[in-house]
Amino acid sequence: MIFRNTAEFVIDFLNYRTEFLNRFASFSDIIKLQIQKEKISMNLPLKFNYDYSECMVMKLGLAIPDKEHTNKSKVLMTFNEALDYIKKIDNITQGITKIYYLVGWQYLGHDDKYPDFFEVNKALKRKEDKTAYDSFKWLSDEAKKYHSVISVHINFNDAYDNAPSFDDFVKSGALIRKKNGKPNPIEKYNGRKCYKTCHKGYYESGLFKRQFDRFADTFPFIAESGTIHVDNFQCYKNYAPYVSIKEMQNARRKMIEYVKSKGIDITSEFTYKESNTLANKPIFGLPRDHFKSSPMDTVGLIPMSWWCYRMTDKELLETSPKIYCQGTFREKTLNNIFYGNMHGEDIVKKDNADWVNDFIYAFATYQVPGHYLNSLKRVAIKGRGNTKFCEFSDGVVSYAKGRKITENGKIIKDGDTLFLPFVHEKSTYIAYSKNGDCRDWSVFEDDKTMADVYKITENGNEFIREIPINNNKLHINLPEKIGYKIILK
Repeated sequence: MIFRNTAEFVIDFLNYRTEFLNRFASFSDIIKLQIQKEKISMNLPLKFNYDYSECMVMKLGLAIPDKEHTNKSKVLMTFNEALDYIKKIDNITQGITKIYYLVGWQYLGHDDKYPDFFEVNKALKRKEDKTAYDSFKWLSDEAKKYHSVISVHINFNDAYDNAPSFDDFVKSGALIRKKNGKPNPIEKYNGRKCYKTCHKGYYESGLFKRQFDRFADTFPFIAESGTIHVDNFQCYKNYAPYVSIKEMQNARRKMIEYVKSKGIDITSEFTYKESNTLANKPIFGLPRDHFKSSPMDTVGLIPMSWWCYRMTDKELLETSPKIYCQGTFREKTLNNIFYGNMHGEDIVKKDNADWVNDFIYAFATYQVPGHYLNSLKRVAIKGRGNTKFCEFSDGVVSYAKGRKITENGKIIKDGDTLFLPFVHEKSTYIAYSKNGDCRDWSVFEDDKTMADVYKITENGNEFIREIPINNNKLHINLPEKIGYKIILK
């Protein structure tokens, strides 16, 4: 629902007050959002199934097409192996909610045969199951035991001529076309030309609803997960017939809202800030100003992006992580201030013998501070470049320089050494040092006199010792590259 003037806003509020009051705490919240919305977004926040600012969101790469053997798949990780990783990650992450988007689960693997997504990769079938579908369902069911949600990484943008439905997309006007009227292959993956869907044609032809209904009916256990990850969902101009970026964005909103009507959230790859210029180039090829000068289009509709892309300081301050949170910032300075959601898929690989230590490091130094800062209100962003910092509520300041965080002037994170509140559990902290450290840490709970120290391992926490809290100080010796869970009592 989009409001174009104050009068329309008042009328629609009176007509839909019940819907609005379910979404917002008070009328003042609605007014505030309306004031901000023109510059930040033209969307009202949906009610999401998860608080993504508190979840750990990961991808697991399962398979890719085998370049050396036609019509075969190169398996990167089996369903059995995936579950083994999920069990160990659950121990490392202390049982927080995790959402796994499986990559390469369909057809021959990652990016194969989009815009279709109706068949599980046969190469992933377990020996004990009749079909690959059964194996997929098995993993989904088993993962629930480990605070984990299994879903899929799919694509609404890409289209390949080997997809069973490709001809339907051509006939329905659901592909981006050049000025000469021919479908436009903008990119190339897996040795195949990658065409792009025309969101307006895709939606208005009814093809999108047909495709997604079939997906939801085929995989009810994925629909029940309440979330999917849609890869690059960028808008492109269409030239024959001409369709503007604004029209494409409106169609994309309808697509998102339709998926949501099925009870499913969409997370995606980027912060979408398209303009009508330079809009038919791959997103990585677009100049910085293209993003900086364009408003955030999907905030309130997409709760999290894998890459948080070129938000302004004003947008960062006015957009709560509860509405939109980052995976990882592509700008190093912002990444060092706000942290985010670790990209575990880069760590969890069969050829990484040291993945456990790498994972604990990323969890402690990136995921934990990201969740901690997401729990606070962003108050002000100051400085420039490497001197930039953000002031949060509760006296917390996060600095780009040295990746330092302080609380009421006391250091709680100093580069890769930290003693940070674990927001998922009361009176609990995560302690870690990459290079080893021994110091006193401030404890901000006056009624606590002792602390239990546990070593974090992939097989569960190991009790180490009990240590005293003296004058609100906790003296801890941190060996290098070992994570600890500290429970105050």
